[in-house]
Amino acid sequence: MDNIFSLITTLAKSNTINFVLMVVILYIIVKKMNLNSSLNKSIENVENSIRQSEQEKLTSQNTLKKAQETMDKLPKQIEDIKKFNEQKTEVFKNQLENASKKSIENLKLGVKKAVLIEEKRISNEITSETVSSSIAQSKENIIKMLKEKPEWHYKFIEKSLEQLDRIRL
Repeated sequence: MDNIFSLITTLAKSNTINFVLMVVILYIIVKKMNLNSSLNKSIENVENSIRQSEQEKLTSQNTLKKAQETMDKLPKQIEDIKKFNEQKTEVFKNQLENASKKSIENLKLGVKKAVLIEEKRISNEITSETVSSSIAQSKENIIKMLKEKPEWHYKFIEKSLEQLDRIRL
C-alpha cells in the first residue's frame, strides 16, 4: 500500500499529469457549458460586423465618388448659370432700352402735338384778334374816309350791290 501511496504522491507532484488533468477538466467544463457554440456565435457576430462594415464602407465610397463627381461638375454649372444670367440680363437690358426709347419717342410726339395744338390755338387767337382789330380799323378808316369824301359813299354802295349780283348768279 505504501507503493500505491507513493505512486499517487509522485503522480500528484508530476507537472505533466497535473497539466493533463487540467486539460481534461477544462474539456469537461467546455462540453458541459457549451462554450464552443457561444464562441462560434461571437466569431459569427464579429464576422457579420466586419461584412456590414465593409458594405457600409463601399456605400460611403460610392457616395463620396458621386459627391466628388458633383463637385467636379460644379464649376462648369456655375459658369453655365453665369452665362445664362448674363444673356438674360442683356436681353432684359435691351428690352428696357427699347421700351425706354419708345416711351421717350411717345413723349416727344406728345409734346410736339401739344406744342402744335398750342401754336394753332395761339395763332387762331392772334388771327382772330388781328382780324377783329383790322375790321375795327377798316371800319374807322372807311367811316373817316366817307366823312371826308361823301361821294365815295355811293361808290361803295354800288360796288357792294354789284358783288351781291355776282353772288346770286
